[in-house]
Amino acid sequence: MISLNYWETIRLRCVRDKEPIKRVARELGLSPHTVRKYINSQTPPAKITIKRPAILETYQAVVDSLLQATPKITAARILTLIIRDYDSTLSISESTARKYVAQRRQLLIPKEAFVRAEYAPGIQAQFDFSPMRAIIDGIEQRLEIFVMRLSYSGHFFAYASPREDLPALMHSVIEALKFFNGVPSIAVFDNAKTAVTHVLRGRDRIENEGFLAFRGALALEVEYAAPRRGNEKGGVEGTHGFIEDNFFRPLPAFASLIDLNTALQEFCVRNLKRRHSSHRETIGDRYQRDLGALRPLPEHFPATHVTTYAKINKFAEVTVKTNRYSVPSKYAFRDAFVEIGIDFIKIRVGSLIIAEHPRACGRREAIINPLHSLDLIARKHRSAITAAAFSQGRLPVSLVRLRDQLIARDGTRATKAWTETLLLAVDTSIDRLASAVDRALARGTIDIQAIKLLLYQKPLHIAPAPAIPVAASAAVHAQVISLDGYRMQRFTEKCS
Repeated sequence: MISLNYWETIRLRCVRDKEPIKRVARELGLSPHTVRKYINSQTPPAKITIKRPAILETYQAVVDSLLQATPKITAARILTLIIRDYDSTLSISESTARKYVAQRRQLLIPKEAFVRAEYAPGIQAQFDFSPMRAIIDGIEQRLEIFVMRLSYSGHFFAYASPREDLPALMHSVIEALKFFNGVPSIAVFDNAKTAVTHVLRGRDRIENEGFLAFRGALALEVEYAAPRRGNEKGGVEGTHGFIEDNFFRPLPAFASLIDLNTALQEFCVRNLKRRHSSHRETIGDRYQRDLGALRPLPEHFPATHVTTYAKINKFAEVTVKTNRYSVPSKYAFRDAFVEIGIDFIKIRVGSLIIAEHPRACGRREAIINPLHSLDLIARKHRSAITAAAFSQGRLPVSLVRLRDQLIARDGTRATKAWTETLLLAVDTSIDRLASAVDRALARGTIDIQAIKLLLYQKPLHIAPAPAIPVAASAAVHAQVISLDGYRMQRFTEKCS
């Protein structure tokens, strides 16, 4: 077989220019018979490829049976089973096996086509979480990004949380409904454990009681997608990709999570100007129709926290999702209820709230209020140096400086004097006590009585002099006394 360049040369020189066949054959290094063949044929030479049989074709029946029995089985696993059960001497690369298995998989398990859906305004929304990363206060963190998307208009709302749990889900749903200024008829969600306890046959689900009560209060119907069928909520899946590409790349940096969510909401508002991917209208135009069909927001939104039982341990701490939170030491060993919100923890014994904390963002963190242990440590003052409640920057620097100076002055009585000073914060606050200690240290004293005096001392206020009204001040003026008559009289007396 000759190349297309040779074929073109033969056609031009012999057919068009009528050159002798032998001359053209001699110059091209071909036989006259070959040149004559392509003169008489107007079809260019076809490239003939001989397909070598794949080594695994010998085991095609085995490969097919494994794929049909377990469609998600990998090529590496198939190769391992063939070597183990059929031919221990078989030696082929894993990439070769992957190519062959991919061909058989495409023939035996063809990909499923999708049905294009059309939605009426205000009927359906889709929501889901997806992990993304951002820099918050100088630290790179993993965040869970909640997205709700209106299926008709394509308008979406995004909200970042430190975690994906039921309080975060309920809080994010309410924020989304406030953003859209209405409630859709149906919402499609994944089978996340935050909402679904058990996935049953078909579309049946056993829902989390907390989420069931929450959506019941909103009168919001939720449909759950089939397991491993992301296409059933493809709108929100695609929106997650759009947000990640256009907001989280490159890695954004914010001073706080509040600043990030503010920027995210502005990003969602700008989305109204974008054209819908399947329509000629802008998303904002279609959203106006969505807005007219959404149900009004409820007068009162349901609570977004969950309540769980906890046992207060011997250290007067409660553990919630691996994180420890302190309570006053007198409640050790008591039964308690913990209200878990998206950003707060409230601990209750009976009807009394005994502690409130910001919720920890990570795992195995300790959120300790030093005031909770003051009365206990004051009775066991020698433990004050090693007490966890006073470590890791939980006390202001001035109080630590006071401790160090007390130890330097009298190490045997230092902890007792220090804890007695710390007890002054029970009736005031840690910050007020730290301010008083700062002033005492500036005056060169570490005496508890001086600190107490500065703590309870009322600032001296000198009342300013009353201001004279403008109108009154204009009326008051210095009296002008004329001395001309007096001078003239004295002059006359002298002359006479």
